[in-house]
Amino acid sequence: MAAGTLKRRSREPRSPGRRTNPDSVGRAGRRRLETGRARKGKMQAAAAIAGSLTAGLKPGDILGVIRDRTRRVIGGECWALARLDRDNQAWEVTAAQVQSDGGPEFRGRVALDHPFLASILEFPGAPVFGLRSLGPGAGNPVPPFPVAAAFHILLPLVTGGHLTGVLVFGHSTGDSLDRSDREFLRLVADQAALALENAHLCEQVRASRAQLVSRQVALEHQLKRLTVTDDLTGLYNQRDLFEQLPREMERARRSGSACSLCLFDLDGFKEYNDTHGHLAGDRLLRTVGAVVSRTIRSKTDRAYRYGGDEFVLLLPHTSRAEARVLVDRIRRALSLALSDAVGFSAGIAEYSPGMESRDFIEAADRLMYRAKRKGGNRLEPEGARQRGSA
Repeated sequence: MAAGTLKRRSREPRSPGRRTNPDSVGRAGRRRLETGRARKGKMQAAAAIAGSLTAGLKPGDILGVIRDRTRRVIGGECWALARLDRDNQAWEVTAAQVQSDGGPEFRGRVALDHPFLASILEFPGAPVFGLRSLGPGAGNPVPPFPVAAAFHILLPLVTGGHLTGVLVFGHSTGDSLDRSDREFLRLVADQAALALENAHLCEQVRASRAQLVSRQVALEHQLKRLTVTDDLTGLYNQRDLFEQLPREMERARRSGSACSLCLFDLDGFKEYNDTHGHLAGDRLLRTVGAVVSRTIRSKTDRAYRYGGDEFVLLLPHTSRAEARVLVDRIRRALSLALSDAVGFSAGIAEYSPGMESRDFIEAADRLMYRAKRKGGNRLEPEGARQRGSA
């Protein structure tokens, strides 16, 4: 053959049996077009699900979004989410629902080798399609999951390359799902894995915040307690007395209720301290604090160490006569606890309108010293005199 010339390839005559039917070519094209459109619609539905699974959703809300959206695309009868808890060797079923909104739900833990979920562990990351469900009377391995479908599909939830859970999808004709349906479910499972992990992290953050807030409140309460508490006796200190007394007096003035104030000290405490030493004296004061604390009414009364061996009782809603009963009970309890090592002299004053805090304290103080002048170890509740009286 001369250079530059091309060899013409001869065509064989087309066999009559191989002739293409234009109608069949059209039907195949339409099927491919419909399949492509259906697949595109499912991919768009999967993307819409991803947009709906916003951060902060709880597992039940996540499953609700998945249930509603997948049901529109490929149907379905039941759904469940289970998180893999490797530390406790269990599945934490965070949500399970059936087709109707009012259907039964289950939340709780099931064993890691639960017969229904264990199959997902055999090939981590691989879906299990067409897991047939038997009826409850035939030893159904599905409970505690909803049993509303003939077939169940287990879709692994993978985060960071590790199996973190499973999405259960029940379908009455699960074995007839086509390739695009399964691809759609895989995409949904990927979104569910991310959403469930976010929900778990958000729950941990919420729990941590709640714990921090609780700890902060406890610390603030402890700090407040320390600033108003006497270290030795555990009673409130003088600072708290000057904060609380005006409030209780104002409350008594507005409501017309009674309010009494008792000031007492320990007769012979200085001699006891000089004889037995300061450590013994501190132990005695701690005993006084403990006895007073358990004798007063904890919800209404407040006890204070006023200074040295002097103590104050603030008794809201308490008349002078009622206060005398309570103070006498404290005197007898202290006498028993201290084996009469020291005496007990007390003055009890009752609030009257027009009094200032200083007047109220001085009234009780004068009565206490009157009790001491009369020999001590006694109560003086005869009422508050005017300032400047003997």
